[in-house]
Amino acid sequence: MNTAFRAPLTSHWQHIHADWWQDNQGNDIHRVEIDDEALYHCHFAGSPLPWNAVATSLDEAMAVFDTGSVELHEPIQEPTPERSPRNRRR
Repeated sequence: MNTAFRAPLTSHWQHIHADWWQDNQGNDIHRVEIDDEALYHCHFAGSPLPWNAVATSLDEAMAVFDTGSVELHEPIQEPTPERSPRNRRR
């Protein structure tokens, strides 16, 4: 498979291998192909989430980090049966 990228890599991004880019702050972009469609998973350095945003092009993925357009959210924890409002003693 021959894949061409139209986006020139900016100076702070490093092309680690075929499907992985990392910038000088530890942010990652991973290219994933699903049903012949390329998606770019963006992971902010230090985030506990597996990815923080999904983009459809490398340009769009890099822009996520450059503009800070995605807010980081802590994962929502589901209530355990002990903590469920229905199971609390009154």
